[in-house]
Amino acid sequence: MRVWVAAAALVAASVGVELAWDAVRTAAACGCLSPPAPVGDEEFAVNQQAEQIIFEVEPGFVTAHVLIQYAGAPESFAWIVPVPSVPELSLSATGAFGLLEQLTAPQVGVGTQNICPVSEWQCRYHDPLWCGGDDDDFPGGFVDAGASSSDASDNPTPDGVDIVDRQTVGDYDTIIFSAGDTAAAVAWLQGEGFIVNETMGPYMQPYADGGMLFVAAKLLPGAEATAIKPLRMRFAAPAPMIPLVLTAVAAEPQLTVTAYLVGDAFMRPVGHPVVEIDPDRLATDGSGRFNYPMVLARAIDEAGGDGFAIEYAGAVPVPTFDNGSSCCEQDGDWCGLGGNGQCECPRDAFDAADCAKQTDLLEGLALLDDLAARHTRMTRLTTRLSPEEMTFDPMFEPVPEGTFPTVVSAFGTQLSLAGCETQIFDPAMYGDITGLQDCAAVYCGAGTCASTWAGAGCACDAGTVARVFTDLDGRPSVTCVPETPPVDLEAGGIDLPDACATLDCGLGRCVDLNGVPACECDGGAVAVTDELRKLPYCRPIDELSGGPGSDDFSEALRELAVCAPPPPVCGAGGWLEHVGSDRVGASCGYEQPDPAELVPPPAPVCDDGGPFGMGCGCRGGGGAGGAVTALGGLALAGALWPRRRRAPRAHRG
Repeated sequence: MRVWVAAAALVAASVGVELAWDAVRTAAACGCLSPPAPVGDEEFAVNQQAEQIIFEVEPGFVTAHVLIQYAGAPESFAWIVPVPSVPELSLSATGAFGLLEQLTAPQVGVGTQNICPVSEWQCRYHDPLWCGGDDDDFPGGFVDAGASSSDASDNPTPDGVDIVDRQTVGDYDTIIFSAGDTAAAVAWLQGEGFIVNETMGPYMQPYADGGMLFVAAKLLPGAEATAIKPLRMRFAAPAPMIPLVLTAVAAEPQLTVTAYLVGDAFMRPVGHPVVEIDPDRLATDGSGRFNYPMVLARAIDEAGGDGFAIEYAGAVPVPTFDNGSSCCEQDGDWCGLGGNGQCECPRDAFDAADCAKQTDLLEGLALLDDLAARHTRMTRLTTRLSPEEMTFDPMFEPVPEGTFPTVVSAFGTQLSLAGCETQIFDPAMYGDITGLQDCAAVYCGAGTCASTWAGAGCACDAGTVARVFTDLDGRPSVTCVPETPPVDLEAGGIDLPDACATLDCGLGRCVDLNGVPACECDGGAVAVTDELRKLPYCRPIDELSGGPGSDDFSEALRELAVCAPPPPVCGAGGWLEHVGSDRVGASCGYEQPDPAELVPPPAPVCDDGGPFGMGCGCRGGGGAGGAVTALGGLALAGALWPRRRRAPRAHRG
């Protein structure tokens, strides 16, 4: 069970706010989403592995819609965020975040180029004949929470802590307060029933020293964790800001933070670089896992650890639900969808009864419609950081007129020898290269990626250990983190379980990181993970990649010698013609054709046969202009031997 200990992110954000990514490969820029298939809440659900916030930027004011996610006992939920001025509080719409994720997903992907040798010979055929006969002969806005003030509790407010307001917002008990002494504020919040610990004080103090206020929220007695909804906070501020320093208290490694900045200009980070995605690094590993999240993390680290990717810049997207079927958003129910018990057209009155239970979706649509009606631009900015990197609070500013931001649009090409594996001269080397390809979807950070028989993993640098976390695509990843966490939660009075009580690291030792297990591997071993364990385990190294991973290692396939294929078999009516090839392959003795196969057979003729004057000669094969290529397969004796183990070595190229 995961319990977030009072923390915050985004000038309004939480620790545990996490963003969706399964559809990151293709951006639905048109805004068309789904039907006529039924629309389900799960289709527009937010991803659980990132923080998300929607910022509305207006002159002198910022409105933050903060997605809060939490796993644990309802009574243990607590959330604290700094704000520059007294905010107006209400609830927002969860569905808007899932919709925005789909509508603004970056345009990234990877294609495959097969580099198996191609025969120098192609089949040719006579032109087909036509022997007579005519063609005819052949048969709203955000959700008003109804916020109301409540009486102060019996817990006395200490010196240096001033309550500005206390409200019930939906199922939240919220307090807006200032704190000159954040340690006293933490102790007071504990008396108010907020589950916070002493480690929060030092991280809150810089915000208090800067004159900022704090918003604290907890669930009302009896409310379930499912009652947690996004908070909407509108406050006076010159620009939006993300309080990452406070987020470090309980953040996961490589936490993804995405801000949707809505206004009348595109936005960029102030004093922090905008990173470019190298398309040559985009690839998949042996399981087909796409590595965009890992490449993004590496690009940010190489830019200094504080960069952002502009993943979308354009108009505020307005979702539509007519995907070419012409069933939705019409004058009437032309497809007869109304009253069928399924929600296909959420915007149409005829489907209103069927869609009535899709409250998150309908509220999300209303919010995006409201944003699009009042603003002309949206910028999606994303970063990935680990707790030790959260040492700054980025702000955002408008892009100067005439300057267009760099939007992520990157497509890589991955090499493959699929189909000719049995013709490779050195199958052991082929095994080494394909094993290293698993490092494409691993990013070790302060470590080196290596392959093992159980997949790729991390050999961590001195002072770091391997930890497994849930990545942006919802699958477990391994990376290297400091052996000493930046925040010691036990020092704040939290009683944490012994994370190493039941973990066996194999060829290494277990390290307890604030109740989370990590592994320090022995020399010659690397920490890997798998879908079932979701924990690190040290295994012997097969091949060292020479880098942190998150790269395409398939280029090394060009080094391999592969037998040239035999000429294609043309069949009756065809013959072989030499056309040359830029991928001939190595001679293995069977790539030259029989001279008899080079002689064209007689051309077909009409013979007045059949009711349409169409004889069998009219049924010749493909035209002379269309060559047919076939890659013959010849298995070498003992072709793909089991991959042999070698001493670890640096990757060749």
